[in-house]
Amino acid sequence: MAAKISLPITEDNRPAQCRARRRCRPFLLLTLFAAVLYTMCNLQVLSTYSILVVPESTQSSLSLTTSRPISIAREPVPLEAHIMSKCPDAKDCLKDLVLPAMMRVYDKVNFTLSYIGTPTENDGVACKHGPAECMGNIIELCAHHLYPDPKIYLGFTMCLTKDYKMIPQRELVEDCALEHAIDFEKLNECATKDNGAYGVDLLRQSVARSSSVSREIVEPKKRDF
Repeated sequence: MAAKISLPITEDNRPAQCRARRRCRPFLLLTLFAAVLYTMCNLQVLSTYSILVVPESTQSSLSLTTSRPISIAREPVPLEAHIMSKCPDAKDCLKDLVLPAMMRVYDKVNFTLSYIGTPTENDGVACKHGPAECMGNIIELCAHHLYPDPKIYLGFTMCLTKDYKMIPQRELVEDCALEHAIDFEKLNECATKDNGAYGVDLLRQSVARSSSVSREIVEPKKRDF
């Protein structure tokens, strides 16, 4: 009769361990979920503050319900031209350079038209093309003074410059004034005010401006970098 063979019996703890692990799984999953949720909440708070930080001084002027965008006001960019009223190059400068630029950036620049001349010892001004050019410069400066809108005084100046050889003949000035809605009588009063001293003073200030700009171009200031 064959002998009955039995294997040695050893205590098997694996089922108990498995049961313990199964009991621990819900607790571990719950802990992990709570940690992830806490982290996400913290990240959401941090990301909120990193998007927009408004200084306390400006919070009172802002409304959470406003629909208008916040814009930053910017100063117009200075743009200058320096000419002589009876110079043939002034005609090309205004037609080919100044006018095309102004048509594109009119609302973004602060345009100034200045005149080139030489101050004299008696507080007067000498013009390269003679006294007629000085009077033409004064007439154009008076137009600028009376009508600050560049569309008006620049158009008037360009009208005169087309026939620069005729400056400052009355007929030309009247025609250009009429074309650009400028009061000729006021223009004449400005040019002859105080026996012409007022107009000469306008020209002297304009010439001084052109001279200062010329010096800045020829002798630029040294900058510390």
